[in-house]
Amino acid sequence: MPKIKVDLNERSYEIFVGTEILPDLGKLIATEEWGKEIFIITDPLVNDLYGDALRKGMKALNVRSIEIPRGERYKNLKVASKIYDQLAKQSAPRDSLIIAFGGGVIGDLAGFAAATYMRGINYIQVPTTLLAQVDAAIGGKTGVNHAKGKNLIGSFYQPKQVFIDIQTLTTLPARELRTGLAEVVKYGVMEDADFFKFLEANSHHLNTKAFEAPDTLRAALKVWQIIVTESAKIKARVVEKDETESGHRMVLNLGHTIGHAIETLTKYKEYNHGEAVAMGLVAAAKIASRMKMIGDEAVNRIKSLLEKLGLPTEIEGLAANKIYKTLMIDKKVRSGKLLFVLPEKIGKVVIKNNVSPKLIKQVLKEMGCK
Repeated sequence: MPKIKVDLNERSYEIFVGTEILPDLGKLIATEEWGKEIFIITDPLVNDLYGDALRKGMKALNVRSIEIPRGERYKNLKVASKIYDQLAKQSAPRDSLIIAFGGGVIGDLAGFAAATYMRGINYIQVPTTLLAQVDAAIGGKTGVNHAKGKNLIGSFYQPKQVFIDIQTLTTLPARELRTGLAEVVKYGVMEDADFFKFLEANSHHLNTKAFEAPDTLRAALKVWQIIVTESAKIKARVVEKDETESGHRMVLNLGHTIGHAIETLTKYKEYNHGEAVAMGLVAAAKIASRMKMIGDEAVNRIKSLLEKLGLPTEIEGLAANKIYKTLMIDKKVRSGKLLFVLPEKIGKVVIKNNVSPKLIKQVLKEMGCK
């Protein structure tokens, strides 16, 4: 089973990637001293699909479940408060352990609850979506959304471990699988040109059809294990260099600057995170091209790969001016200047603070904005 270390001194932990991990998780937890009482925070769908498999190996442990609604719009302080209510009602002690069991919303909310309940209790991440497995579950970012912006309220709080069972990908809807692939493409553009080529070569396998027959399923899981493992390695390396996003970690925001603005303006209902990031990746590439940082060939490769994976590359129905105004209340604004992560080539990015408002709006209109 591949194992990736996130080296953060006393906050270090490991990421385990494999198949059929869920039934054995109880044994792994039992060997550690992370908490005497365990609270699984999940949503109804994940609980129905995999709750029994997870709890099967935990019969000897004191385990309770807390279900919260499914969806990005529920990642807010109101739902976080309901988690606190449940923990307090069940007299969860300071030495409890939270298991964040689900997608990115669950991971962010459960992690935020762990970071703030009784000023911090232990938690582990058990991500079940591709997006969470390659991104949200790694690095200790926890938090909730606010009406004025995505993830405006939160903290950096590292898990004790991350356990990734790629078998859970086989039950994801096609749209959920695609949203995770946007983050995967980001890693290739950001840091690994060879990984980007691997995605281009295997793009025809990266869909739910590969899960439908036993022979293609086996082959697909091997490809997915490579994708998840390599993505986790890249994310781990970045987090090790800059745990709290004071500098280098900002490269992970490639595609997210405009992506988050799109999510905020559409109230997290019209596009999911990966779809918004895909549009943001194309926008970043086009801005870099206009600034003579990369050539048209690189822009076309990025756009083409995203389209082959079924992700949107045009922005429709939004005003360029509104997107720009939303950008200026983002966490990536420093001293009144908006920081943009832009590609210099596929496999390398830089952080720029001199992207003109005029250029941003021109690119947005070129992509279909009003």
